Amino acid sequence: MRTAGELIRAVRIPQPQPGLVGFTKIAKRRFDDISSVAVAFGLDVVDGVVAAARIGLGGVAATPIRALATEQALVGRPWPDVAAAADVLGGEGTPLDDHRASAAYRAAMLRQSLLKFAAENEVPA
Repeated sequence: MRTAGELIRAVRIPQPQPGLVGFTKIAKRRFDDISSVAVAFGLDVVDGVVAAARIGLGGVAATPIRALATEQALVGRPWPDVAAAADVLGGEGTPLDDHRASAAYRAAMLRQSLLKFAAENEVPA
C-alpha cells in the first residue's frame, strides 16, 4: 500500500511472455468500467503439458488476486485437459452478491472462463 505522496515510478513485466495468454472480462454492459469478473491467463505448455501457469482474478475478492490453487492444479497436467482445474478456479476468491452479479454467478463464470480459454487455444508448436 502506498502512503500519501508516494508515486509508482516503474512497472516491470517479466520477459519472455508466456506462450498462451488471454483475458476475459464479464460485465453487464460491454463498455462497463466495472466488471463482474475479470480473468487473466498466462500459461506455458511444453510437449502438451502445462509447465507454468499464472492466473489473475478481479471481481471475486476485495482486491485483485492470483488463483494460486488453480495454477497448482494446472501445472503438470495435459493441455487442454482442464476440467478439474476449472472446478478449482470456480472456488477461488471470496465473491460477494452485489448489484453486478451473485456469488454463484461469479463462481460459474470463473469456471467457464478456463474451459473457454482451453477450447480456444491449441497447444503451441
